[in-house]
Amino acid sequence: MPVIFFRLTQLELDLRFCYNLTMKKLALLSDLHLDVNQFTDSEIQVLIDTLQEQSVTDLHFAGDMSNDYKKITTPFFKQLSKNFDISHNLGNHDMVHLSEKEINAQDFSLKYFGDTLLVSFHGWYDYSFVQDYSDEKLLSFKNSFYFDRKIHRDYSDALTTQHTLNTLETILEKLNFSGRIIIAMHFVPHEAFSIPTTYKKFERFNAYLGSQAFHELFIQYPQITDVVFGHAHHRISAQTIDGIVYHSRPLGYTYEWQMVSDFLQDYPEYQIEEHYHLRKRYQAIRSLNIWEDYRAQHLSRELLRSLSFFELPT
Repeated sequence: MPVIFFRLTQLELDLRFCYNLTMKKLALLSDLHLDVNQFTDSEIQVLIDTLQEQSVTDLHFAGDMSNDYKKITTPFFKQLSKNFDISHNLGNHDMVHLSEKEINAQDFSLKYFGDTLLVSFHGWYDYSFVQDYSDEKLLSFKNSFYFDRKIHRDYSDALTTQHTLNTLETILEKLNFSGRIIIAMHFVPHEAFSIPTTYKKFERFNAYLGSQAFHELFIQYPQITDVVFGHAHHRISAQTIDGIVYHSRPLGYTYEWQMVSDFLQDYPEYQIEEHYHLRKRYQAIRSLNIWEDYRAQHLSRELLRSLSFFELPT
């Protein structure tokens, strides 16, 4: 009987090679706020289960895990590290109780996934998203009313931001890497994502969101394809600016969750007259048993709405 030889096409060879590759699935999540959102052990298990159902192997937190990095976030990371390869950068809430040295020790990390590199860093802000206030007035307002008055940085906000930009530029310049780069950071890297408001008194809060200078640096490096950030508690659809895809899907505080709107749509009898007031409408339902049951049933969906995923061969 003659021996029959089969010649594999290039496509078949490519497919066979692809199947032999080890695939990683990277998930990124920001603004979890474990303490403010009062996450229970069972709800943390929901997070773990949700990620495992999505076949996530690597999990990056892009800041604001809690208001106590040492007592709350560190044990949380230890728990999740049993199931996922964990990485993170800090947000402003994480920096409370940390010294400048401790903050800097966790800034900037590189994580390789084959031909893709995840570069993560904290970021900061320089007031560049507002024009109608002097730096002196913005600093005074921050030190009187804004959350970050609890954080003690060694340098001014503008200088802290410039130091971050300088370090990032040095890292990018020295990289011996020709593949794709994904950036993860906490603060807002483009003024397009500042918060629009019709109330003049709230406009100044945009000063503490981030800096346009981050985007201006990113566009100098064509390898940067995606940037994931949080901080503003404003979810957006992926948006491309100057060839860079920006992702921001922060979980945020419970009163900001889409789940609250869904609940009030399903149970309109609990709607209040000031339905536009997010905090008040949440306060009206937060102690209801029916809300607690609803939160338990729909938490996984809310978490999925807040996750960014990348499937990466290694």
